[in-house]
Amino acid sequence: MTETSRRSKLGTYAKRIGIFRSSRSISPIITAIALALAFGLPLFIGSSNQASLGQYVIYFIWITLAESWNLVGGYAGLINLGMVYFFALGSITTSVLLAAGFSFPICILASIAVGAIAALVLIPTFRLRSDYFAIATLVIPIVLKPIVEYAFSHSNFSWPSGLVISETLFYELGVGMTAATIFGIFFMMKSRIGMALRGVGDDEYASASVGVNILLFKTIALVVSGIIATVAGAYYLGYILAVNTSLFLNLTFSLYPIFMVIIGGIGTFEGPIVGALLFSAITYEVNSYLPSSNLEVLLFSLIIMVVAVLLPKGIVPTLSRYLARKRAVARADERKGAVKVEAPD
Repeated sequence: MTETSRRSKLGTYAKRIGIFRSSRSISPIITAIALALAFGLPLFIGSSNQASLGQYVIYFIWITLAESWNLVGGYAGLINLGMVYFFALGSITTSVLLAAGFSFPICILASIAVGAIAALVLIPTFRLRSDYFAIATLVIPIVLKPIVEYAFSHSNFSWPSGLVISETLFYELGVGMTAATIFGIFFMMKSRIGMALRGVGDDEYASASVGVNILLFKTIALVVSGIIATVAGAYYLGYILAVNTSLFLNLTFSLYPIFMVIIGGIGTFEGPIVGALLFSAITYEVNSYLPSSNLEVLLFSLIIMVVAVLLPKGIVPTLSRYLARKRAVARADERKGAVKVEAPD
């Protein structure tokens, strides 16, 4: 097979499954460049400043969780209020396996399996209406907490003291996790699976009427979202070093990703990234000047209220519409100018 025919066949296959469709958005390119620069950051800050890389870890965690929720809530229309269910399972699974002597990569793989199984457990809740489904996902972490405590006879789970991962390697693992999440979801939404998920999220009954398997695609969305959140939980354990089963009751990891997506723009590529970066930046600055306060919660709440009133679609969709109107006006002015030039004297 010649190189030309090979490329042609690859292009035909990519077009068939929906990948690499033409788009005017340059956001994925900008995001890829930003992630590449972030990956190379340790090369430019010097060995004496490697410890400062730890401050960026929380950015990776929030972006990953926001992307995870945007997939299931923004695209598939499943309002999941129990993201911490997956997140805490990832941390606890990693702690248990590390204590048993398994390597961190094995723990990540195990977290993926646990995330998938945990999502499959929720399949019966698909029969509930959207609001009742949301309530069910909110209750499940509360129910799971005593079960985990009973199964392991303790409530504290930690990172082994003898296992040390360098700041640089841990930082780059976070960049890799974030990149895999962002572009994994990006390519998934460009495929036929993504088209089906958008249809299910927009109008479930209309999608079913044209032959879309609602249960299948809801399951795919929840499984992928659960895997992402579980891996983020495994990574979080390496950042925080110790967790308690009370993590199941910590609504921060369930609600904040939702707020980030709403602020940035639900169901968009850029929305979760913008919302997570905005929240992380606010948190970092507030904690730098007022380390013992919870002022970032107040500021973030004010931002949510302002966005809800002034930018109900979120920052990204509102900005996109504004720029689209500006371009439309500019094109209209150009056409008017061309008509005037061509008109006879």
